[in-house]
Amino acid sequence: MPNRNKYLSIFFKEGREHLDSLQKGLLALEKTPDDKVLLRELMRNAHTLKGSAKLVGLEEISAIGHRMEDLFEEIEKGQKRVDDQVIDILLKGADAISRLIKAFSSNEEIPFDVSQFLLAFDQGEIPPQVVEKKLQHETASEETVRTNVKILDSLINRLGELIINKKRFESSLLRLNELCNTNAKSPLLPGLRQFRNDLEEDVLYLAYLVQELHDDALALRMLPLHTITDGFERMIRDLSREHGKMIEFSVTGAQIEMDRVLLEAVKPMILHILRNCIDHGIETLEERLVDGKKPKGSIEIAARLEEGGVNIVIRDDGRGINPALVRKTAVSKGLLGQEEAAAMEDKAVIELIMEEGFSTRDFITDTSGRGIGMSVVKKNLERLKGHLTIRSEVGRFTEMSLQLPLTLSMMEALLILCGSECFAVPLSYVQETLKIRAEDIVTAAGKEVISLRGSSIPLVSLASLLGLPEPGKFSPEEKLTVVVLGQGSQYLACAVDATLESSGIVVKSLSNQMKNVHFVFGATILGSGDPALILNVPDLFTAAEVGITAGFASRLGRDEGKAVKTRILVVDDSITTRTMERSILMAHGYDVDIAISGEDALEKVAGTTYDLVISDVMMPGITGFELTRRLRAIEKYREVPIIIVSSLATDADKREAMDAGAQAYIVKGSFDQGNLLATVEAFVG
Repeated sequence: MPNRNKYLSIFFKEGREHLDSLQKGLLALEKTPDDKVLLRELMRNAHTLKGSAKLVGLEEISAIGHRMEDLFEEIEKGQKRVDDQVIDILLKGADAISRLIKAFSSNEEIPFDVSQFLLAFDQGEIPPQVVEKKLQHETASEETVRTNVKILDSLINRLGELIINKKRFESSLLRLNELCNTNAKSPLLPGLRQFRNDLEEDVLYLAYLVQELHDDALALRMLPLHTITDGFERMIRDLSREHGKMIEFSVTGAQIEMDRVLLEAVKPMILHILRNCIDHGIETLEERLVDGKKPKGSIEIAARLEEGGVNIVIRDDGRGINPALVRKTAVSKGLLGQEEAAAMEDKAVIELIMEEGFSTRDFITDTSGRGIGMSVVKKNLERLKGHLTIRSEVGRFTEMSLQLPLTLSMMEALLILCGSECFAVPLSYVQETLKIRAEDIVTAAGKEVISLRGSSIPLVSLASLLGLPEPGKFSPEEKLTVVVLGQGSQYLACAVDATLESSGIVVKSLSNQMKNVHFVFGATILGSGDPALILNVPDLFTAAEVGITAGFASRLGRDEGKAVKTRILVVDDSITTRTMERSILMAHGYDVDIAISGEDALEKVAGTTYDLVISDVMMPGITGFELTRRLRAIEKYREVPIIIVSSLATDADKREAMDAGAQAYIVKGSFDQGNLLATVEAFVG
């Protein structure tokens, strides 16, 4: 055959297209087995593969295609029924052809015994050892695409440089405006103004052209989500069958486009979460029937555009995440103490599954990993400037949301001054900026905090975190500039020298020598031509957790925060509960003492007069109810407000508290700091 290589390359391209149609069509036929139009289309794919392969001398591929076509004809004539086993055998036929095309196109040896495969195909069952199930579809044509993408990336980088240069022109134009205003009597002024006007028009047109070019080039690098999700249905089908489960899979928002770099990075994260859904989430058929659920479980991926980025939600209708099991596992692995675990809200407990080394399984599975998966997903997502949030309800669902930017080449950022240096903070993390006075800062549990809409937010000096020089003492009348950052459900207030402006910036990657530098992930060039580092906000949160405080109290010449007037006694045998309540109350200006038992509380009230008492119920020795009765028997405590905070939630318990003399009852299960503070303020202001 003349120029056989030319025809082979044509066949390889055509063959991959038919294989793609076969893979998708077979999964669709499994759901709609009576679709005759689809069946005829699949027969045509197999027939074309058979004939084309024979034409170019690839008899092995032709033979498998022939067997597949025969099986399709048996289905059409009613001799075979479309069921799981038939779909399995046809999918494995497509897999085998794919593997052969890869081998022939790379001039490799045939990777399996084709005659043995055909024999197994005719018998209706292909053991795994006959041909590998999991195939890599990396091809020579894809290499060409990768080369072109590199050129495109280089083009986008150069357009980024143009955007930076455009900003420099804009800065120069501002200086020219200043010159025109300060030289009002100069005879050169008319000509200078005309030059300024002409330059202003040129800069505006340049800005328009550069932005259009950059947007067009970036659009070429944008790919729809379905480029990574198209293969998920097959994987879920195979894994669910291995686990003896029935699962329906769906994707919405698959047309949403994202930067290719982001798609490649997020794909393994989504795959790991999907495997978790199959392994941990969806119940077996027997379990679902016992629980009154539909026999088939469901896994859904839903993507939507949200606040300049994309939110990818992965949800299953399985058993959910059991907070009690997570607590038990966290304590057994030493991540939490027993009391600390008991005091945590369920939402915070569920987020523990993202801690390194956490796994509720006592054994390893090939499907969902080795106890390191979700922590790696979280860290990798943060490197992409994304967030991971989890919602779950026992027996109903688990939902994981991956919030990502659309691209990493440009982003909106807040420019700030800190330690006489300019930094950029990704705007997606910035909640708000504030001006606070000295009296707004309080000290709680050794840390400085500010109060914002009923919540206490740790206050840190950004200069201190970054190791930069800090200003010395300042006046109590001076206002501090604070940037409040948010990451998931956590917040952090960073004191800075000043905030400048929010602006779209071009992200420049750091060199290899700076890959492991803390607190920064990239840099940008400002309109002035000066560089500015882009801060890595997750690193700031991590550093703030180890106890670095702003130190503003000492620089104000005082040892504590806001002066306190109201004295409160907190009585609880749980160190976690009493420490948490004490911290919340002190952060809001109250003077707080603690007692570890009812007996300890009676000793303290004998020597001190408190304005309010907060007590647990179930304590060794004197219970909270008995303590309340004894306090009411003391003359100076007959009118002092007493609040019961307990995990006991029955109406009988609440009545007993009221009968003993308590004025309020807060159930720990519904406890939040806003509820506690509102109750306290209702009695003592």
